[in-house]
Amino acid sequence: MEAGGRSTPPVSRYRFVILGVVWTAYLIVFLARLTVGPLAPFLKDAFSLSSAQIGGLTSATALAYAPTLVVAGWLADRFGVRLMLLIGTLVAGASVILMFFAQSYAVLFALLALSGLGCGCIFPSAVRAVMLWFPLRERATAIGFNQAAINVGGVIGGATLPTVATSLGWQYGFLFVGLFALVICVGCALLYRDPPPAAGRPEPLDGLGAGHSLLDTAEVSCEAAVEERHGWRHTWAVLARRDMWVLCLAGFLFGAVEFSAMAHLVLYLKDGLAFTAVAAGGLLALCQMAGAVGKPGSGLLSDRVLGGRRRPVLVAMALASAVACVALASLGPGQRWLVYPSLVLLGATAIGWGGLYGTTAGEIGGRTSAGFAAGLAAAVLNLGIIVGPPFFGALVDATGSYTMSWMVMAAAGLLTAACFALVRETPDARGTRAAAVRPSPD
Repeated sequence: MEAGGRSTPPVSRYRFVILGVVWTAYLIVFLARLTVGPLAPFLKDAFSLSSAQIGGLTSATALAYAPTLVVAGWLADRFGVRLMLLIGTLVAGASVILMFFAQSYAVLFALLALSGLGCGCIFPSAVRAVMLWFPLRERATAIGFNQAAINVGGVIGGATLPTVATSLGWQYGFLFVGLFALVICVGCALLYRDPPPAAGRPEPLDGLGAGHSLLDTAEVSCEAAVEERHGWRHTWAVLARRDMWVLCLAGFLFGAVEFSAMAHLVLYLKDGLAFTAVAAGGLLALCQMAGAVGKPGSGLLSDRVLGGRRRPVLVAMALASAVACVALASLGPGQRWLVYPSLVLLGATAIGWGGLYGTTAGEIGGRTSAGFAAGLAAAVLNLGIIVGPPFFGALVDATGSYTMSWMVMAAAGLLTAACFALVRETPDARGTRAAAVRPSPD
């Protein structure tokens, strides 16, 4: 809807093309980031690697990914989404292609770290693209759908890369992923564009939160011009916001819950509940699929049912994840049927929360600093990913069972819910339902 209530059908329709562009970019860079898992047995044999070294390769992308998120978010705000999409897909694709020629572990590690730089460009750019193109009532759904690309990429990689490696060699798995990324890079160059200035919506640009009313169209246009000249002021404003850091703390805790569960679930099911390795892998896939549904589903609930409110859904998801972790801590071999609903609940919440989290961060930053805010939130989340899984495993080693580890994750879920409850929603989110029924100013 244009300012003054006039609709803009061409711009409105093109937002779905934009979503397709960022979704595909997200899929391919995370497929590049996740190549090590499916190809791990082949890499281990080819380079005589230990399990610890394989784990090091997995961490290589995360170590570069986390700091890149913040820088890339700031760059996306200042220089535009299109440039960062091109850089991200190009760097990720080129580094993965070069792995075709890798002859040592050190080279593999360095190239994977370089691919992490490319991956870090995409998430904040995607959040900013959605903030620019989508109205508030669709925003969380769009970001949730976009993040489901991670799960789709994981399914594609797991289903295809081992087959390619068996038939042609592990090098070709990296080669095909890298070439696909370069194709996507060209697609981003051809299809992505920022919305025209007339498509701007009258919503707060600085994300200053409670106490700031919506601006009218003329004020938004004038403030936008000033904001372009004072980008650093708004960057510091994001860093100074209490809500930003409370949200980041929640992301740190929930990221630890999510990736601890994903890292140790197969071993827990196999060693603790006597599932076969194949069956445990299938249950992990079930959990991932629930997360793929939970991401757009939670966004749809927030956008359409709750009128754009994010906090109630995030609090409910954190609490539900704690319930799922308690259930997993309590199960024994004779209660294996409870695993299925527990994993569906865990996947829908502890995996499905990311889209709504990114949306909330972007809205705190506002349209001019959405990329930086989303990148900062994702970077702190990745710190939880680095800390959580080793801590979970250390508790298993120390106690000889998974009960304490799951209970600690349940406690982390409760703390996450408390943090989400303290995040104050921006006035545009709280006022969406009323705005939906308010007559147009035309």
